[in-house]
Amino acid sequence: MALPQPHDNHRASGASLERLCFVLWILRVTIIVLLNEIQYLRKRLASFEKDSSASHKPPSSDGFRKKRGSPKRGASGRKPGGQKGHTGKARVMALPSQVSQTIPHKLQSCKKCGISLSVSHESTPVEKHQIWEIPEIKPSVIEHVFYRTTCSCGHKDRPDVPAWMYSGTGENLQALIAYLTVEGKLSRRTLQSILGNVFHVPLALGAIQNRLEDTSRILQPACNEIEDELTNQNVINIDETSYPHNKSLPWLWAFVASTFAFFTIQATRSSQVIRTVLGEAFDGIIISDRFSAYLKYHKDRARGLLQLCWAHIIRDVKALSTETAYGSTKPFSILMRQRIGAVFRVWYAHKYHTMSRERLIALAQPLLQEMRTFLENNLHAPSLAVSRFSRQLLKKWEHLFVFISHEGVEPTNNLAERTLRPGVQSRKMSYCTRSINGQILRARLLTVWQSCRMQNRNSLDFFRQAIHAHRHHLTMPSLLPQQVHTNTHLAA
Repeated sequence: MALPQPHDNHRASGASLERLCFVLWILRVTIIVLLNEIQYLRKRLASFEKDSSASHKPPSSDGFRKKRGSPKRGASGRKPGGQKGHTGKARVMALPSQVSQTIPHKLQSCKKCGISLSVSHESTPVEKHQIWEIPEIKPSVIEHVFYRTTCSCGHKDRPDVPAWMYSGTGENLQALIAYLTVEGKLSRRTLQSILGNVFHVPLALGAIQNRLEDTSRILQPACNEIEDELTNQNVINIDETSYPHNKSLPWLWAFVASTFAFFTIQATRSSQVIRTVLGEAFDGIIISDRFSAYLKYHKDRARGLLQLCWAHIIRDVKALSTETAYGSTKPFSILMRQRIGAVFRVWYAHKYHTMSRERLIALAQPLLQEMRTFLENNLHAPSLAVSRFSRQLLKKWEHLFVFISHEGVEPTNNLAERTLRPGVQSRKMSYCTRSINGQILRARLLTVWQSCRMQNRNSLDFFRQAIHAHRHHLTMPSLLPQQVHTNTHLAA
């Protein structure tokens, strides 16, 4: 038997080594593919687990299994409701002048001996209970009769019928239709049902729509006055949301000052809308989210400041909870939120009047510098999401802390988002709008309603006053606060 030659062994071992290297290469490629797939699936899973606290999703999408930030507490063993020792709440008794009817309750006979009791027996009031009741609602039908009169000269004539009389609805009824539409977010059919069943007023759907469109035309001067006053404000919060119209997708915009709000529905979401409402020369402070339209408008104007919403930024920081910070084993979100919390603690101390503005600026400067250094270091973070987020914040750094050095500026855009919320609710509960007049109506009703709410005014009274002034050719009421309205007229 012949022994294997040395060069045969070398040839066999070389072939085995090549096969082994090929297998290792395949395994390496497989590992890389699987790691990429794991990373992709983790991101997908994280996106499904996101709620409104860590993303731009609305709270209504959280569902019933929303995770709580704090651990669940066990049962306290106490009964639900008010606890022993808490301050009670009770309705204040109405004054005697406000009482519509008084019903005396006296015994007819003595409970002890059974003798009948009369008026001659002494009775003393010992206890009172006031019952609040709604009277039976019965509409008032007012008939207007126009006569033709013959003059002594033989000429016959009659007075003209005011245009509003052909509608067949009074001022209170038309104001109530507008109020229930915007306050109750009622559809036309639901409103028709309430008017018929509760108020006993028969109105067709077309008549309701005609009254709403007439109210929209009446409110135009008041809404125009609000829009013109926006440019005189030092700080304006702006937000927008989609508001479908037939098969298109317009946008409902809210421009919110400290004491009033202006709504408009526009076809686009671009900076041209802001330019149309505020003009090119607006030099006040705008508070908004990081949408590109606000950044472009601010870049194009000559003067003014921009404060970006920190609520949006914090939600984005929370979304990075699985990403590691540069040079640390801790998550980026924890370290970043610690730095954000340090800044906000000193700002809240100033907001609640325990620290002056000068002291706030002095304490905030080293905290801001520490945060900036942290973000600059995380430009080299192993996570692409962390480095991208850090780069975005550093690029917009000058727009992040305007609230530190300027009075009346909030760090969030919550004011505009809360003001816009009724528009979002009406969008979810209706078919939105189907005509241009419907868009104008929705914007004007929201403008009046929210401005009255911000000034603690009754919007139903405002609708009534505006309709009365229009029908009788009187001065229209203003949506501006009384002091601003007076100054505007004095300047004119």
